[in-house]
Amino acid sequence: MKWRLLVITAIILAITGLLLFTEQGRKYAISLGSMTRGLVSTLGNFVGSLMKSGLAKEFSAELELNKEAIYGQKFQFSGAELKASGQILSMKIDGKNWEVSEKIKFEIVGSGEISFKNDGKLNLKADASLAKFNSWKTSDIKIEIEMSPESFSMDNAKCDFIKINSASGKVKKQLEDMELTVNFTQANLKLEGFQGNIIFDNEELKLKGTATNLEINGKKI
Repeated sequence: MKWRLLVITAIILAITGLLLFTEQGRKYAISLGSMTRGLVSTLGNFVGSLMKSGLAKEFSAELELNKEAIYGQKFQFSGAELKASGQILSMKIDGKNWEVSEKIKFEIVGSGEISFKNDGKLNLKADASLAKFNSWKTSDIKIEIEMSPESFSMDNAKCDFIKINSASGKVKKQLEDMELTVNFTQANLKLEGFQGNIIFDNEELKLKGTATNLEINGKKI
């Protein structure tokens, strides 16, 4: 047994010497090290992506809030249907200004961005495949609107990060077979990875869809 151990040790030392003390061996060792580092890096990225995807698991969320909670927020939408009513403050269709002096209802189907100012005004920029203003219809237009909305609803809204201060209402979170309901007053909310519907009317706001993270006063729900 001892002589076998000695032979194995001698072979290992010989291979080590070949790698360290010959030019060809050093090249091979460098190549082997690069391959090893590349493999470790690839495995690390793969594990990291798995961890991130695990941490970012989607869940169903429904928030009922005071209307002011949407002020200062911005949303993107794609292939969505949007409905609103209120006073149009300014409007451009295909780059041309339109004068609108009365309150109207309008609907569009398209893609773009909406944002709510801190005073509640709504800004809309969209490529609309279909648009309807009261009884007037048109299609395939670029539209920009600023308005004071009385009611508003849309589907397929997206926002990576929503931060709301002094919100009051309740939230429902559903993950698999578990549902959690939390009521709160004057709380700070953080919602990440939101996608879903926005509805507000009669001073009430509802966000309903999916999200990847929800926090109330710094605590994950």
